[in-house]
Amino acid sequence: MAGKLEGRRAIVVGGGGGIGGAIAHRFYAEGASIAVIDADAEAAANRAAELEVAGGNGQVLCLGMDIGDPDAAKQAVEKSVVAFGGLDITVHSAASRDPTAVTEHTEIDNWNEALRVNLTSMFLLCKYAIPHLRDAGGGVIINIASQLGSVVTPGRPAYHATKGAVIQLTKAIAIENTEHNIRAVTVSPGAIETGRLLARHNTIEEIREKLTPGHPIGRLGQPDDIAGAALFVASDDAAFMTGTDLIVDGGYTAV
Repeated sequence: MAGKLEGRRAIVVGGGGGIGGAIAHRFYAEGASIAVIDADAEAAANRAAELEVAGGNGQVLCLGMDIGDPDAAKQAVEKSVVAFGGLDITVHSAASRDPTAVTEHTEIDNWNEALRVNLTSMFLLCKYAIPHLRDAGGGVIINIASQLGSVVTPGRPAYHATKGAVIQLTKAIAIENTEHNIRAVTVSPGAIETGRLLARHNTIEEIREKLTPGHPIGRLGQPDDIAGAALFVASDDAAFMTGTDLIVDGGYTAV
């Protein structure tokens, strides 16, 4: 039986990370060819190797590139299109690791880096991918935002600002491209147990103790929770979905 993404060609930016990696695995298992793009070249190579060992019907491309640079973003998209013969899906899941600081103590370099990684690189991916999605007869853009793009906690002004902007940028892209059969959706995770989350805390036990009470479902999320949501958005099951934010946060924003 054919997978839900059989024959489709996808870019996954941040594919070396926890959420991006889970999405790459799920899409590949469902028949897609995957371009794993990550500023961490070693992480990208490791993820690509995992996919190749797992086996699938699609191809795998590894690109250790930082697409916060316009030339790099354009090259990454073009290399993916050449390798696969076209493009059907983009996923952007990369995010900066901004230090905890209230607005008055946020350093300008940290602010600018959050904008570059979380927002500008996403804009560039979409900018250069849209013509190829159009040439393919349509496609899907999935941008990973956050529940913190809708609600806030102290000490993360740059993260909140960029993730809120991601949601609005994606809505704009959706409305601009409906006539080209291009759908654009954000997926907003709650707290997901990844290395990125662990970097802000000492242990996974500390994370769970601190953050689980804010998630009424009674646990923190796993990368596969977001991969499942992304698969739904990318598939024909979500053909009537565009310009919206799919919140997958265990009830965090419901209370």
